[in-house]
Amino acid sequence: MQIRGARIAVVPCAVALALLAGCGNDDKDSGAAAPSSANLRSAAPSSPVAAPPALPTTAPVSTSAAASSAAPTTARGPVSGPVDPAQYRQQMGYYFQSPSGTYLCAILDQPIDDNAQVGCQGPTSPAPAEFRDCWTRNPQGSALTVGAHSKALCLNQGVFVGAPIDGGSRGGGRVLPYGGMLTVGPFTCDSAESGVTCTNDTTGAGFKIAREGNRTF
Repeated sequence: MQIRGARIAVVPCAVALALLAGCGNDDKDSGAAAPSSANLRSAAPSSPVAAPPALPTTAPVSTSAAASSAAPTTARGPVSGPVDPAQYRQQMGYYFQSPSGTYLCAILDQPIDDNAQVGCQGPTSPAPAEFRDCWTRNPQGSALTVGAHSKALCLNQGVFVGAPIDGGSRGGGRVLPYGGMLTVGPFTCDSAESGVTCTNDTTGAGFKIAREGNRTF
């Protein structure tokens, strides 16, 4: 199963600046000369004419309010601190994915070996020498794990990929928001814009995985 992270396109806002510039003359005078009093007297009818009703005034629009109403809604803000593990529970462990969808991770009930009870898989570089070919051919099989110690792996299946949630077809589990920390037993994983870090809180071993960097410790 290939899982690709979404790319976000950024569109320039030059048009919006041009529109704002065009509003600068709304409150200025038209520059037309007022008729003289003599002309008014000569053109006035013999019978009194009621003055036309005053035009209703319109309250000026706050540019800051207009800007805020036009601004696109932003994604959910960072969550700081622990999350409820029950929200991430699936059949064989606790599964989550990074907000970008790049990394699919799990804290398993049972380790796949002594150094692989917690892991994340997804494209990252550089690859360790022994897995360079494997990580290049199968970016989704690139994985970092931690148990008693930490290490790199190359996987041929979604060992740390949770089942689809909310009726979707894409696996990975619930999103762990930036700033969120998932702790199960002695293991803690935290999500940040700079990557996902998982640690064995007892031994101090762990790993960090990101697109442009990774390490075990």
